[in-house]
Amino acid sequence: MNRQELFNTVIMASVFVLVFSAWTSCVLLWMVQYSRRRKRLQQRMGVVDAETRRSEALQLWREDQQIRRGGRRKAKEPLSARLERLRQAAGWKTPAHIVLLAVAGTAVLVAVVVVTLGYGFWLGLGAATAIGVVFHVMTKKRVSTRITLFETQFVDSLRIAARALRAGHPLTGAFHAISEEIDDPVGTIFAEICQEQTLGRDLQESIRRVADSAHNMDLKLFATAVSIQMTTGGNLAEVMESLAAVMRGRMRLNRKVRVLTSSSRMSKNTLLAVPVFLFLFLNIASPEYVGVMYSTWVGRAMLIGTAASMLFGAWVMGRLSVIRY
Repeated sequence: MNRQELFNTVIMASVFVLVFSAWTSCVLLWMVQYSRRRKRLQQRMGVVDAETRRSEALQLWREDQQIRRGGRRKAKEPLSARLERLRQAAGWKTPAHIVLLAVAGTAVLVAVVVVTLGYGFWLGLGAATAIGVVFHVMTKKRVSTRITLFETQFVDSLRIAARALRAGHPLTGAFHAISEEIDDPVGTIFAEICQEQTLGRDLQESIRRVADSAHNMDLKLFATAVSIQMTTGGNLAEVMESLAAVMRGRMRLNRKVRVLTSSSRMSKNTLLAVPVFLFLFLNIASPEYVGVMYSTWVGRAMLIGTAASMLFGAWVMGRLSVIRY
């Protein structure tokens, strides 16, 4: 490397470090300012910490959880339980570990094929990483779609149960009507409750078990309300109609929030996809043009820095497009 090439490399590295430092400083300043505004708002609202927020928002469910678990803190969830929860959330019929192994095997196979064709190790690693990212995005999309479907079906199921109770049917009869008229996933959940009730299990225990395994707050609130009403007495039909009205209002608010944040999510996806596709296109169309990124330590450092900055930017833009309500 002659003096001119060394000088150009130093200039490029300096510009990259300067731009990255300025961008990082702006992000850190924004985060500090956001944290200050959030603390000031919490002080004005009288919310002092996370425990107070949880107790105010979900006090009813927390009391029920403490009674059932003896006030003990929930143990860390094992890996098998988390995989099973992922399988249920995504609606996979195949066990989650088999799906993950299949995706990992496909990524390794694609990487080997890319390296064998002579495109280089780094491009093969990028292709394998791209498969993992695509699988992650598709899984999140599938989970989000299933959650939306669950909420819609659950509102309909509450209305069916309320009408059945007003017609004089028992609670198990209302659950049986839901299991017959509503498809998966809500229909399957209430079918499990009816099946356990047929086998002689207590109805409250069945509802609580299903609510714990589903990891859905609406279902947990429903289980808590039903448990309290069955213990103290009351009009279950009115409770279910009230829950359905609350869920419908929250779904309308969720749609408005998604409309308001659609531009930021589209900007995030565009800004992340353009450099990736451009880099892959350059590797395929002109490998010698980007060969310096693989053959020199400066190029490798820039690739690593670019990947890290893109991941950090995706995280920041993802946080900006989320409105907690």
